Amino acid sequence: MTRLRLPDGPRWVVPVAVAAVVVLALVGVGLFALGRDGGGSGNAAKGSGDGADGGARVAPVRMTVSPRNRAAKVALDAKARVVADSGRLRRVRVTGRGERLAGRLADDGRTWESTGALAPATRYRVVAEAVDDAGNPTRRRTSFTTLRPRAELRVSVMPLDGETVGVGLPIGVWFNEPVADRAAVERRLQVTSSKPVTGAWHWFNDGEVHYRPRHYWPGGTRVTLNARLAGTDAGDGVWGVADRTIRFRIGKRQVSVVDVRTHRMKVVSGGRTLRVLPVSTGRERYPTTNGIHFVISKTQDELMDSSTVGIPRNSPGGYYEHVAWSVRISNSGEFVHAAPWSTGSQGRANVSHGCVNLSTANAAWYYGLTRRGDVVEIRGSPKRPGDSFGVADWNMSWRGWLAGSALKG
Repeated sequence: MTRLRLPDGPRWVVPVAVAAVVVLALVGVGLFALGRDGGGSGNAAKGSGDGADGGARVAPVRMTVSPRNRAAKVALDAKARVVADSGRLRRVRVTGRGERLAGRLADDGRTWESTGALAPATRYRVVAEAVDDAGNPTRRRTSFTTLRPRAELRVSVMPLDGETVGVGLPIGVWFNEPVADRAAVERRLQVTSSKPVTGAWHWFNDGEVHYRPRHYWPGGTRVTLNARLAGTDAGDGVWGVADRTIRFRIGKRQVSVVDVRTHRMKVVSGGRTLRVLPVSTGRERYPTTNGIHFVISKTQDELMDSSTVGIPRNSPGGYYEHVAWSVRISNSGEFVHAAPWSTGSQGRANVSHGCVNLSTANAAWYYGLTRRGDVVEIRGSPKRPGDSFGVADWNMSWRGWLAGSALKG
């Protein structure tokens, strides 16, 4: 054993191994003090969070779903909505009747809202998944049931999808149920056109509404009607349940002018006069309706029955016979048609029951040239236009037409 000699004092004998242990212990104490007070790195410098790795715990995402879980008789115009209070939505699926409800996720990733209309009397299931900022998932499941309408609103539309029509044809919409809230329904009827047009809707009754431009449609215009009625509350328990889109085209401008005093019909198409035809119009007892008509339909063979316009078949003025090349211009029994029995009066006198009579050859030519919606203007007749279909639309002032809209002002 080596002895250590200390000057000026008693002699001590300290084993070298013990001295080394003492030195190491002192060094360790010094390092601990540096780490605690000197800001040095190491485990002691980490935060004191609850996680196993010392990080802060992330709160789970909370989701709010509407309609509320198990809600019943939900209105068809309600929106399904999911909102996450933090993190982001990873998936939202809303299904009913085996179909998925369309929806849109907001830019922040925290709000999803449906964009499609709800179906009636349907149970919807909602499955929503979200993740927090650490990637931990949360899932929520809910359901709700929509109301059953007293009646479902559906429509018939004129013209047909893909049809080419004349410049005078209004858009007609007929409803299978009376519309109590006209404004709500009218807001959902949107008309767009490829050429600028000023137009408006006019209600004739609770089951029928028409749209027409202020002036005739421009030739060549492409028009679209979007009837977005699904989810529309029409009032009195009636709800729209389906959308319809109709696209049609306006053909060449064709306006035929009938002058009952000169017994002539001038046919103008595309700005060019094609022919001036001799005609016979309504006799004094049955005058032709004055004003603007539009072509409703046409048939090569029309069975005409005088009893449908209030004239008994067996009366002196009655008739019941097939008539060729018939072009209907009102629902009050007026046509432009072949009348071989009156050719001697055509161009000279008015002898018809209110129709515009042509020779068979002229009627066949006019029939082939004409399409639904072409305009026939009757001038010089004493009979004022009424509210018959085919006559009512264009013989009303623009102010009067606008007054028939449910969205005045």
